[in-house]
Amino acid sequence: MGQDEVDLHLLGGTAIKPPGWDRKGMEAFKYMIYNPDTGEVFTRTPLSWLKITAFYIVYYSLLVGFWAACLQIFFLTLPETQDGPKWTLDSSRIGVNPGVGMRPAPTDKNIDSQMLYLNKSSDNMIETNEDGEGTLNIDYAVRMRNYIKKNYGQALEPCDDNRLREEGEKACKFDFEILGDCKDFPYGFVNPGENGSINPCIYLKFNKIYNWVPVPIDKENLDDEKYKDTYADMTPEMKEIIKNAENPNHIWLDCKGRFAADKERIDMTFFPANQGIPIKYFPFQGGDYQPPLVAVRLNMNKPQSTTGQLIHVQCKAWFEGVIHNTRDKKGMVMFEVFLD
Repeated sequence: MGQDEVDLHLLGGTAIKPPGWDRKGMEAFKYMIYNPDTGEVFTRTPLSWLKITAFYIVYYSLLVGFWAACLQIFFLTLPETQDGPKWTLDSSRIGVNPGVGMRPAPTDKNIDSQMLYLNKSSDNMIETNEDGEGTLNIDYAVRMRNYIKKNYGQALEPCDDNRLREEGEKACKFDFEILGDCKDFPYGFVNPGENGSINPCIYLKFNKIYNWVPVPIDKENLDDEKYKDTYADMTPEMKEIIKNAENPNHIWLDCKGRFAADKERIDMTFFPANQGIPIKYFPFQGGDYQPPLVAVRLNMNKPQSTTGQLIHVQCKAWFEGVIHNTRDKKGMVMFEVFLD
């Protein structure tokens, strides 16, 4: 066999075992912390540590700078606080058709439910907790009281003239006196020390839309054939109120039983009696604001208000151009009342 043939057989990979490959246990751990042979600290030499530290300082500095630049560009697209939202009315997703909200709101546990489960003759004045997070009659009243404390404590002044607010003009203070029997706690949800049934008050409000200017209904259109379909679902009582209103500058709220059986079972009293919200509370321009309310008292003392039946109620807003949509609850709200 020649020399060339021997060299040919030697070609190939040969494993070279590094020094200290057979270290184990504590000895291997000590050499990982500091290797006196190579000067490595935690498997890297000081120069290697310096290079990688410098690299990541530069890398993350550039990353932070890029993020800060993007954030600054985003802030440039936002309007000043005093100018309100950038997209409003028709240019926004909300549009110009406000939804109608009801209070008291449901508990956090049942946030997606609009059903009021009430004891018809409750006299219990002890709530479940301070937030009213329970199903007792008094809990509904506590949640309403908390809502009022949260939203009606601003230092606003009442407005005598019923006109739209000018740009930058302060909002008007809401007058709870117009709510009559529904202005005081416990809002009819309990009847302490009395016989008979409860007469709970449900409060209706408009969802806030920045700079939305409501247009009152022209009473002449109510009997116009051209608007027959527009006002087909308006109750005769509501039409009479609008026609006979001394001040037409209101937007109106009306409620009725949703189905024929519901209409027979429920009797309601509205506060204020004209069921209207003066336009002086509009437009909403941000800042301190007290949402105006219309109260609907459910008169459960009436003979037709029997227990054990679910009553469906729907309330609709009425103003020029309103759109009622049952699926999206546009311009309306629906709730149920069950008396035990």
